Amino acid sequence: MRLGIYRLDGLLDDDSLAELEREINAPVTMISLFRAWNRCAIEDDLPWLADLGSARREILLTWEPWRIPADPAKPETQPDFSLRAILSGRYDTYIRSFAAAVRDLHRPINLRPMHEMNGFWYPWCGTVNGNNPGEFQPAWRRLRRLFAEEGATNVAWVWSPYASSFPPDPENRMERYFPGDEDVDLTALDGYNWGTRLPGGCWQDFTDIFRAGYERLTSLSRAPVMIAETASAEEGGCKAEWIREMGHALPSRFPRIGTLIWFDTDKERDWRIASSPRSLAAFREAWSTLP
Repeated sequence: MRLGIYRLDGLLDDDSLAELEREINAPVTMISLFRAWNRCAIEDDLPWLADLGSARREILLTWEPWRIPADPAKPETQPDFSLRAILSGRYDTYIRSFAAAVRDLHRPINLRPMHEMNGFWYPWCGTVNGNNPGEFQPAWRRLRRLFAEEGATNVAWVWSPYASSFPPDPENRMERYFPGDEDVDLTALDGYNWGTRLPGGCWQDFTDIFRAGYERLTSLSRAPVMIAETASAEEGGCKAEWIREMGHALPSRFPRIGTLIWFDTDKERDWRIASSPRSLAAFREAWSTLP
């Protein structure tokens, strides 16, 4: 099992990674990074992308067609970034420029565009922002075609729904968004244990979160599978036990998962591995037992 890490402070330098690896007693093989389209100006991206070229770990780059900061009350309502707008060719020049810049990094990049497309919180979800799910697949293929035309053959395409669909309606099920194995190199799932801080919140263990989504995903695709985002809150249960259950479940219940990326930051919750001494100790124990 390979371990990846996301942190809000961006690309971790070698010293920071070495310190983290000592803390968690596990090697970090992948760094997760996010990049929004924002102004769709390649000059904004170039300095940031240049840093990726020298990174010594594998990269998962989540590429998000929206502008941030978004309106926190309705982040998904960004009509400029609807699926129809992408399909119209409005952003082709920017997409081509980004593809060329990624090509010129001369290193492999795992690219995860339009992730969690079955979640209502992003403007590329098929049920919001004037979209319909049937527009996602051609939008995905348009991105792939433009990258191919720019010669960005160093890109592996990561299709990444959320483990559960929100809203849980038939038209929003993950199957509606799958472009097919011929257009996907890797598949991924995201899912979190949000705990009980919010009204109606409930404690979910790792298997509760991922079981159904994993079964659906692996029936759809033969591509390798990763967990692209996961973590647990502390409120409402025992995070240390949550981590131990994850360690037991991964090889027995989820045999096709080869990489897990931990969302290691204090954001909506304190998702960090080391949010408490018990959590850190449990992670060290659990990870040491994984094949």
